[in-house]
Amino acid sequence: MKEISVYGGGCDQVILLGDIFDFWRVRPENALRESVPLLKRLGEEDLKIHYVVGNHDHHLVVQKQESDFMERTARGDLFPVYSPSLRWRQTINGLNIDMLYPTYRIRCCHRTVLFTHGHHLAGIHIFTMQMVERIRRLYGEELLPADLEMMMAYAYESIYRSSYIGEMVSFEERVWKASSLLQRITTGVFHDHHIASVEAQYEAIERFIRDRNLGEIDCFIYGDTHRAGIFQRMGGPLAVNAGSFTRVPGKGSRIKTPDTYIILDDDGLALRQLGKAEPLFLCELL
Repeated sequence: MKEISVYGGGCDQVILLGDIFDFWRVRPENALRESVPLLKRLGEEDLKIHYVVGNHDHHLVVQKQESDFMERTARGDLFPVYSPSLRWRQTINGLNIDMLYPTYRIRCCHRTVLFTHGHHLAGIHIFTMQMVERIRRLYGEELLPADLEMMMAYAYESIYRSSYIGEMVSFEERVWKASSLLQRITTGVFHDHHIASVEAQYEAIERFIRDRNLGEIDCFIYGDTHRAGIFQRMGGPLAVNAGSFTRVPGKGSRIKTPDTYIILDDDGLALRQLGKAEPLFLCELL
C-alpha cells in the first residue's frame, strides 16, 4: 500500500475487479473474513472503494436481486424485472463499498474507461451462449444478454451451493492433485483458458461491448485470467488486463507476472508491478 501511495499520489478511489470473496472455495463467512485485512487497509487510506463483482463472488449479485424482489413484493409489484446493470451500497466489516455488476464506467483523461471482471469473455460462457442461441433459433427469438445472465446465474449458484463446504473441496483437490490426469488437463485445454492473453480475448472484448450496446469505449480494463497484458487493434479500444494484485493460492507458479495493478490518472494509464520502480506499461490517454 505504501508503494501505491508513492506512485498514485493523489489517488482517491480504488476499483477492485472481483473474486476477492471466493465463495466457491470456502464458506461465505470465511471468504469475507479473509478479505477484511485488504479492505481495512484500503479504508485506512480513506479511499472510496468500488467493487466490480466477478464469478466466484456472483452470489452477492443474487442476494441483491433477491433483496430487490422482496422490496417489490412488499409494494405489490409482482412482475419480472431484468436489470442489465446493478449498483448498490454494501457494508462489510464497517466499510462502505460501492458494488457494481457487470461493469463500471468512468471518464478519465477525456476518455471513456470501462471496468469489468472479465468472466463473460470466454470459457463456459461461450459454450453456454451458443447453446442458448440454438434454443432461441428454434423458436425464432432474438438472443439477449439476459439469457446468458440467467443461465450463468444458475451455473454459479450450483457451484456455490455445492462447493462452499471447505472440507469437501479440500478432499476433492487432494484427489485431483494425486492424479496424473489433472496435470494433463492443466497443461492442456484448461491451462490455455486460464492464461489467455489479451490479444487472444480481443474479439470477445469487442463482442462484449457490441452485444451490450455500451457505445464507444476507449479503454477496456478487466482481470479474471490473472495474466497482466495489453493489446489494441486499429480503431478498437485499448484492452488492458490488470493481472492479479493479490496472490492466488496454488497459482503462484503459473502467473507469469504476479502482483500487478493499474494506476489511472490525468497523466494516463500505468500498469505496474509491486517492487518495480518502472511501470510495465505506460500510456498517455490524452
